Parts: sequence; structure tokens; C-alpha cells
Amino acid sequence: MDHIPIPHDCSFPPIQVPCLACDLSDDGNWRTYPQRHGWLVHSIRGGYSISRNGEKRPTLETAAFLQSWLYFGILKELLGNLFVASQFVGEGADRTQRVNTLALESVLRTWTTRYVAETDTANLQGDLSKIYDLLIEHRTICLELHLGGIDLGSPLMMLSFALLSERLAAALIDMYAYFKLETPVEQTWRLQTKDFVDVGQPLIDLMQARGWCPYDLKRVSMQTKEVSLLYYYSRLNVPRSSKNHSGCSDKQCLAMTTNPATYKLSHHIEGCECPLLHADQGAMAEILRRGSIPVIAIVLDPESNLPKITVQDITQAQGFVAISHVWAEGAGNVGANALQSCLLTYISELVKKLPWDAQQKNFAFWIDTICVPVKPRELYILAMNQMRIPYKEANHVLVLDSHLRSLNSEHLSSTEILAQVSCSSWMRRLWTLQEGRLAEKVWFQFSDKAVDVKRVFDGLDLSRVPSKVDVWLQIAIYTQLWVHIWYRGQGIKNMGVTASAIHSTRLALASRSVSVATDEALCLFTLMAMDLTQITSVPPTERMEVFWRSFQKVPIGFLFSRVMEKMAQAGLHWAPSSFLGLQSEKEWGGPNELSSPRDEEPHAYPTSSGLQIALPGFALHPELIGRMKAFDFTWKFELFVQDEEDVWYAVRVEEPWRHGSDVFETSQELAVVLARELRDEGTKVMHAGQKAKLFSFEDFTAGVLVSIVRTAGKVNYVTAHSHVVVNRFGQGLQSYLSSASRCAEDVNLSYDILVNESHTASRDRCRDTVENYIRDPRILETLVGRARYFGENSDREAIVDDLLDITVVTARFGECRRARRVDRDQQWCVD
Repeated sequence: MDHIPIPHDCSFPPIQVPCLACDLSDDGNWRTYPQRHGWLVHSIRGGYSISRNGEKRPTLETAAFLQSWLYFGILKELLGNLFVASQFVGEGADRTQRVNTLALESVLRTWTTRYVAETDTANLQGDLSKIYDLLIEHRTICLELHLGGIDLGSPLMMLSFALLSERLAAALIDMYAYFKLETPVEQTWRLQTKDFVDVGQPLIDLMQARGWCPYDLKRVSMQTKEVSLLYYYSRLNVPRSSKNHSGCSDKQCLAMTTNPATYKLSHHIEGCECPLLHADQGAMAEILRRGSIPVIAIVLDPESNLPKITVQDITQAQGFVAISHVWAEGAGNVGANALQSCLLTYISELVKKLPWDAQQKNFAFWIDTICVPVKPRELYILAMNQMRIPYKEANHVLVLDSHLRSLNSEHLSSTEILAQVSCSSWMRRLWTLQEGRLAEKVWFQFSDKAVDVKRVFDGLDLSRVPSKVDVWLQIAIYTQLWVHIWYRGQGIKNMGVTASAIHSTRLALASRSVSVATDEALCLFTLMAMDLTQITSVPPTERMEVFWRSFQKVPIGFLFSRVMEKMAQAGLHWAPSSFLGLQSEKEWGGPNELSSPRDEEPHAYPTSSGLQIALPGFALHPELIGRMKAFDFTWKFELFVQDEEDVWYAVRVEEPWRHGSDVFETSQELAVVLARELRDEGTKVMHAGQKAKLFSFEDFTAGVLVSIVRTAGKVNYVTAHSHVVVNRFGQGLQSYLSSASRCAEDVNLSYDILVNESHTASRDRCRDTVENYIRDPRILETLVGRARYFGENSDREAIVDDLLDITVVTARFGECRRARRVDRDQQWCVD
């Protein structure tokens, strides 16, 4: 971790990882290291089992082995004779040995120089591919150990594996780029979903303990895919630490929320008692009514020698600056078009310091607090309908954020300048997005000067191989800023109502918030160049409905959106009620391949009855719900179904499609709409170090459980109930379930018997048949293999018990387990 740069005036010590590894002299192949040292690492469902000489070893001994293999071992494998163990071990504050990476950058520089000198491109590409495959394998093993809950004594141990591997991979990617080879897919260590524990969680916990606002912390975490960058953020001094965040949550920062009843205007100078400056309302009204936009300048009144506001038409100004600010910091006014004299004078001086032509004499600026009339409503609507223009046509947009204005940019590295902008309050407010995104040039005001972060990035030295670690981090941060400010920055000026605009807008809005919920639609209309007159005249609560009904087509992924808060209006139940919120892109917009389609790819089509879409699926048995209720089955388990070709699938029912949608009636005929067709492609799974039968899933996809309301022509009109994941079983589990099905058929228990006797009684009826079945060595081998793969007891008694249970369940479902496949041309209208 020592290779990662330290922010200015950092008050937090580096994280220290103990060095437990004993043997750092092994020169053998990395992949066979465990066997050479008596360790057995074999995969089971959901992780790995680790033992030495047939026994599970104490935690610290296991951790020492894994550090030797997965930390020092991977370094040795990649660096070869450049690896000197003592360079990567240091002394900690408590005088014990710890991992140290101060030498990593210089060693990587030497390592890559060897490849840069290579002239045989084919040979080079082969070498780089081998390194890439090795790092992929290393990451896979580490993450499976992590997700399987391996205890290494401290979560910092796995964190150190991730930080090292990320840096090695970044150096490798730089070499691909240097030689202009096709760059492989970068692998992320942070799996930020509800099903997995994030490798970066120790850093999140540390930042939370240090006083980060929960909302800021969630926002930064969701935007940051690199563990290394998260580590850098963890060492920044806490932003806005003077604010009280005790009432904040990961969904809202109360410390930065405005309340009109208690809103307090700020002075530039603490303790100042200067008066408010008001603009000439008559002049403002005249300019707005003739279809133009007012801008202002601060000048000295020749009579009083005090500052005053002059109002100009934007068409008559020589140039102007649009001010982008955070209302919660006191530069707004909910009651009048006025601000404190000292604040306006300060802003005017900042405007003058921006780059201008030498002939510039009139330093005008636009700020919403003054230039958007509070009343009458007629003028307010006129100004709101033109909100795009000031930011689009300004010579500069100047960002005023109190956190940034407390920092001196001369003391900060380029990395920290970008990081501080990323952590600013401005980056999390809804209205400020359009202000930055529409602008030609955005300046961020620090205490000493305004900084153009694009210019900071343009000055990076990208020719070095590998890039310096601080340059690598700057690229990562700038990518965040690009996505959340400038993504499609030119195209968005004329983006309009398109499906592709939805995805890019969501990317930028996800981590932002708004004080007045109904303002979101106003911002969306402005940002996407839609006609604001459509919503400025309708009740605020109806604005999002107008927004969604403006689209002729949308991404198919919305059908699989995991957002619970969807629109309440009939026909729009598929549409998220907000673009805001820190859900992952997959949760908000559905599977990645369906969330941002190109124009020529399939889309979904909003109608008054719901979302019309062509997708494959399954029609479930008409009596399925009745059978489930008869045996008190619930949806809280995997439902096994069998298609016309006797292929088995697992349908795992998950959360409701939207609030209150997971209610079924016995008479309803159910179906599953799939995100895509399931493939038949054998998956090789390892257990006990050998190729096993296929006890994993061959393929899986997202789906939605629906009930068919009516069918008209080729369209099934359906009501959506729950999200599901549908898995096609591999060969081993196909055989396992087919064995249970044949047992149930041979016993031939009638529905009347099954429904009137206990599960135990039904098991007793099936026992002789099951005992007879497992005398077949092939069936027994399948059952034993399945038990071992799932980490279960594989002795004969346990095998019999398991097959008895699944046989009874299969018998109870009977023919109701049957499902009919529906091809991908089927039209569904979902609401």
C-alpha cells in the first residue's frame, strides 16, 4: 500500500498488513505452489476448502500460506529474478514485520522496460497474454476465497492482495496500449452487489469511523471501481467535517439539505452585516418578456460609492460567466432575487480573474438566485424554460463549492485536485449536473485560484510505461468526472428524447440529490433538451409521468430493473420514479447488455397498457399456483421446472418487481419473461482438484415472473410480480433431478394420497424405490458427486435421505412442474 501516493496534510497513518509468510524462497511454478508445500485447495460451491496433509489448519497458518502464494508468490512469478523478497518486507510501527510496497514502482519500471525492448510483436503478445491469464486466475482464486468467507485473521490481508494485483494489472494494460495491441478487458476486484462482501469494505469501515457522511461515503464507494483509488480516498482528510452528519444516511445528507422555512443567506465575510443587493425587477421582466435572458454586473454607484447590480441583456454583453453553486451553502434566496452585497462583490471579483480577452471591460455574470425571478410565476416560467442557455452559451462556468474554496490548489497534487473535486458537494447536487455538462469550459474555484480540471488532466505524462501510480489514479478519477459531468458533453446539447440519452443521464444523476423531489423532472427536461413548457404548466407531482410518456422507445433493461419505487400510473409501472439513488447500474437499468442499446438494436416500446417487448420465456403450468398452495409451498425457494425436452431449470424467485406486486391468485396462469434465451454449453467445474461432472449451472439469466391477464393477437398482456433468476442445470444436476423424477413416477403416488399425508409418510412410501435406484453405480456416482460439490455429507445414508426428499417434492408437483418454452419473438405487454 506504500506505493499509493499520500494526500497533502494527511492526518491518517497508512494501513499496515503483517508479513506472516515464512518461505519466500520457493522458485517453482506459481500454480503448483500449494501441492509442493502439502496444501490442498479445492473448489466447492461458493468457495474453496483449504487443508494441509488432510487437516484444516489454524487461521494464522492458513493466512501465512495464502500470503506466501497469493502475494509474494504472484510477485515472484511475474517479476522473476527482479523479485527480491526483502524489498517487499518492512518494519511496522510496533517493530513487527509488515508488507511494504515502496519498491514496487521502480521494480515495475524495470520489469516493463524488458518488454518495451521486444521487437517480435507476435512473441510479445503471447507473453502478455500469459501474464493476463495468470492475473485473471489469481483474481478468481482470491475472490472465490473472499466470497466463500475465508478467515485470514484480518480483512486487510485480502485487501493487500487486491491492491497488489490491481497495480500489476494496470502496468500490464499500459504495455498493451504502448504496443497498440488490442487491450483485454480490465478486471475489477470490487463486486458491489448485495450478494457479495466488497473487498474494499475494510476501507469503507475505516472512512465511516473517521467521520465521513454516510451519503458521501456511499456515493464515493459506488463511483469507485478501483480498490487502490478507494484507498487513496480513505487517506483524504474528511470533507465537510465541520458539518453535523449524525442524522445522515446513505440515502440522504441532512447536513446539506435546504429547508425554505429556515434557509439562511451567507455573507462572504463571517460577521459581515452588509445589506442585500436587489436587481431591477422591471429591467429583468422586460428582457425575459422579449425572449432573452438577463445577466448582471456589480459596479460602484457613483453617488453612494457602494456596490449595486446592473442588469443587461445577454445579447448585449461582451461575454459572461454562468455561476454554478450549491444552494445549501447559502448563495440562494427562496424569497427574493437578492444576495448579500459582500457575496456578490466577491463573485464579481472571481469573474474578473478568469481568462478574458485583454479588451474585456464588462464582467457580467448569470446566477440563478438573481436572474430567475421568484415571482410573478409568468416570469419564473419564462426563465425556467431557458435554463439551458446561460450554461450553454457562457464563456465560462464557474463552480463555487465551500469545500473546494477552503483548499489551496498550490498545495495539492494533480491527483488530489481531481479527488477533491470528485468529493465536493457540487458533485452530488442535481441542478449542478446540467450546469457543468452544458458548459464549454468549467472552472472550479479553490481558495487561491480557479482550476480547469480538464487542463490538469491534459497535462499528464501518458507516454511512460507503466504510467506512474499517481497518473493511473488521476485517469481513474478523471474517468469518474467525465462520466458524471462531461459524458456526451457535446452530444447532450442536442440529445433530445432518445433511449440512449436515458442511460448516460442516469450515469450522471445516480450519485446526486435534490432538496425538492419534484425538481427532478425539471432538471431532466433541461438536461435532455426537452420542451420545458410541457411540464412548467402541470402540477409538480405529474411531471415525471409527462417525462416518461415523452419516449417512443426505451431500453429493454427496464423490464428487469430492481428499483422498487416505480411509477404508480397505469401503463408506467415499469418506469423508475427517479433517476437518483445509489443503486448499481444493473439494479436500476437492468442487465448491462440491455440497459444502453444502440439505435439499431431491439428496444421496448411504452404503450398506454404497459411496456411492449419481444423476449423469450416460459409458460408455467396453469395449475402451478393451486398445487403450491395445496402443499404450502412458498416462493422462498428454487422452483424446479422441466421443459418439453425434459431439460431442467431452477427458477429462483427474488424480490417483488415493485412494491406490492408479489401477490398471486390461484386462478392466474403464470409465465416467466427472460432477458435472453438460455444456452446449452457445458461448464467445466473443478472439485477436489479434478474435472467433475457438471454440478453447476450451464447458464443463467434474469427474468420476471408474470401472470397472463389476456392475449390479443400475438401479444400477451401480463402483470409483473417478482424478479427471478432462471438457471439451466448442468449435466450432473440434470441426471440428479431426472433420477428423482423417475423414482416419483415408479412409486406412482396419487395426488389424493400426497395431499393428505405428511412429508415423512411420503418418504417412507418412496424408500424401497430409492434404495433400489442407488444400487446403480452411475446413479450413486452422480449423487455422491453432487453432495461433494455442494459441501454436503456424501455417505450412503445421507445420499438416501437427500434423494427421498427431492423425490417427494417432485411427486407433489407432478405434471405441474412442466413448463413450455416461448421463443424470443413472443410479444409481451408488461405492467
